[in-house]
Amino acid sequence: MATSFRRFFPAYLPLLLEIFRHFKRDLNHNGNIRKTDHNSEKMATIEHLLVRLEKKIQFNRETYEKIARRIYIWLTINSIILIAIGVKIFFY
Repeated sequence: MATSFRRFFPAYLPLLLEIFRHFKRDLNHNGNIRKTDHNSEKMATIEHLLVRLEKKIQFNRETYEKIARRIYIWLTINSIILIAIGVKIFFY
């Protein structure tokens, strides 16, 4: 068994060196990723959330204005009907 390993060792050596090179490169890459500044990424996330919040606020404001307009119209119609009923009752 030992003789067959010695015989194939020259064939395995480039493979082992290549695996070691990739492993070393991956470790360096992971180290560089950890060193990156996450503040810009966090700021971009916060800005994105603020834009979404502003859109929701604007949508809610428009919705409340539509509802308020409907209520004013409804109150006006009811007031006119109430006045008409009062006039009918008291003057006829």
